Amino acid sequence: MKIRQLLTLLFLTSLASLLTACSSSSNNPPTPPAISVAFASPAPTTLAASATATLTATVSNDTANAGVTWTATCATAPCGTFSAASTPSGSPTTYQAPTAAGTVTVVATSVTDKTKSVSATITITAAPPAPIQVALTPAPPKTLIVASTLSLVAVVTNDSANAGVTWSVTCGSSACGSFNPATTASNAATTYTAPAAIPTNNTVTVIATSVTDKTKSASATITITNILSDGTYVFHVSGDDTNGQYFLAGAFTVKGGLITGGEQDFLDPIFGQNDQLSAAGSSLAITADGNIQITLNTGDTSVGVNGVETFNGSAVSPSRLLISESDTFAAGGGSVDLQTIVATPSGGYAFAVLGADNQNPQQPLGVGGILSFNGTSLDTSTNSVFDCNDSGNPSFAQPFSGGSVTVPDTFGRVTITLNPSSACTLVQMVFGGYIIGPNQIQLVETAGDTFNGTLGGMALGQGTHAGQFNTNSVSNTAYVFSSFGADANGALTLAGGFIFNATTPLSGDLAINDLTLAGGNTITGGSFAVDPTGRVTLTNVTTSGNNTTNPLTLQFQLYLDGNGNALELGVDNIQVSSGMAYLQTTGNFPGPGNSVLLAQGFVPVSTTAIAGWSAAGPITLTATTPPATNAFTGFVDYNLQGGAPVSNVTLNATVDSSNGVITLGGLDPSNSTDGFGYYPIDASRVLAIEVDGNQLGLLQIEGVPAN
Repeated sequence: MKIRQLLTLLFLTSLASLLTACSSSSNNPPTPPAISVAFASPAPTTLAASATATLTATVSNDTANAGVTWTATCATAPCGTFSAASTPSGSPTTYQAPTAAGTVTVVATSVTDKTKSVSATITITAAPPAPIQVALTPAPPKTLIVASTLSLVAVVTNDSANAGVTWSVTCGSSACGSFNPATTASNAATTYTAPAAIPTNNTVTVIATSVTDKTKSASATITITNILSDGTYVFHVSGDDTNGQYFLAGAFTVKGGLITGGEQDFLDPIFGQNDQLSAAGSSLAITADGNIQITLNTGDTSVGVNGVETFNGSAVSPSRLLISESDTFAAGGGSVDLQTIVATPSGGYAFAVLGADNQNPQQPLGVGGILSFNGTSLDTSTNSVFDCNDSGNPSFAQPFSGGSVTVPDTFGRVTITLNPSSACTLVQMVFGGYIIGPNQIQLVETAGDTFNGTLGGMALGQGTHAGQFNTNSVSNTAYVFSSFGADANGALTLAGGFIFNATTPLSGDLAINDLTLAGGNTITGGSFAVDPTGRVTLTNVTTSGNNTTNPLTLQFQLYLDGNGNALELGVDNIQVSSGMAYLQTTGNFPGPGNSVLLAQGFVPVSTTAIAGWSAAGPITLTATTPPATNAFTGFVDYNLQGGAPVSNVTLNATVDSSNGVITLGGLDPSNSTDGFGYYPIDASRVLAIEVDGNQLGLLQIEGVPAN
């Protein structure tokens, strides 16, 4: 009984203790942890005046998650600013120090419990001097022509010594240009003279370096190009516009990279005009693909696109470009040449013009010969003579009854008047001539002359060779040529080489393409005679090759200038043609090196119609070791008459010296590749003719001299 009582007493005692504990727990809840504020990373101990620092505060035990507010205190306001005066826990703010030196205390205070904060004392030091900076003002142009000058100015800021800059230039070659003076004050100009030749990689880098702090500089990279330097340039282009064959020749002046004026003669079967070129709207530029673009404002809405002509091309040298018309008005090719000496033509000139006569409808016509000028008059003795071929009706060694030449105008233009005999239905013809120098004049028949044909071509000065020619002038030499013309099938291209053997008949090669007959031929016979004027008559020129069934028998005239150049004229009843001919000094395709390609011709656009095309641009040749097959690559700006010009057309070619054929892709909208037979002139120049019958095409390749 006592044991039971004892157990009961113990149970009641334990129960009472348990109830007491539970009662105590419900009436006195535990105290939560205190809020605390800390920097996520230490604040800086020093900071330069006006400098910035990123500060981040974290808040612990804040159930409201209210973040912090930021303040700064110091002895003398202002004490600095915060990019955000209140931030969530763990989010940064940017503190910017005051501009004056001193001591600042930055504080992050809990929004929930303002008694909780964290602070840091930062010593604000005086701001360091601003770093020196150098700038080229204005920025230099992206391109500069060889040997030209450019004014450069460098502006230096934060240089207490005001010491200015020194100028230097780097490039991939030894000659990169020069400065005068080599040291200038800030904002003072120096004159940079570009190198006389295009450097390796085509660029130079001009640098202005602070004299006080040589680690500070400004630089600019400039492409050095052969775009035209100051002078007068003669241009000529021929091709196809909406009215048919057209001829264009003229001259423009360049000063400081700007076209300042000019003059031109234009002629097609419907329209012809002599126009002055306006500086406004005329320009020189580098296109996006690196070609040179020449824009000429004629002010004549009948010419070009609303009076503006556009030509794209590439530079063979600082004084010569090969160009293609690159607008929707026409497709044609030609050249631009620096005008040298301008004087009234005197003495003997070989000449040839090609185009159409004055019949209705017009018929193909070629006229060539020798002109001898005495003062402003044409010498009508045997020193002046012409041949002509009017649609397969040739006449030979015809006299002039009179003629004259004017004194050159400001742009080197002369007016040449010729009064021929009645051969080939010719009557008085008048040509606008643009003098490149004593050795060459570009010719365009003037609109409204008595003859009223459509003719264009050139004259080559004979100088001291005039009247001194004989058989020895060509014996044991070869002349290569290429030409446009016409035959019974329509438009025609011819190219080849005449070998003048001293004791054997004429030999060589002749390629022809009129879209019906196309291919190369071997010259199997013929004879030649040279008269004192420089007329070389090639008769009974027979060919075989792909014409063995019906071999051709042709006749040509060459008109020599005595300097390795000649003009060709086709004078038989099969074909009328004309083009340049050159003394051949090598039979090998050139390479390696940089060259410029000019191409033009006609492409069939229907079963009965053809359209002119032209293209020009730079190419790169690889080495040729006969009979190895090698390649050239490059690009051209291409234009098809009636279509939109196309820039940066890629060319891919193989050159097989074992058979004298270029296989070329990129110049035919209808075929992936075309075949061209080629005829080297010398170590840097080549003529070629398309021989596959896909289209008509002539190529002219001229090497760019190495730096």
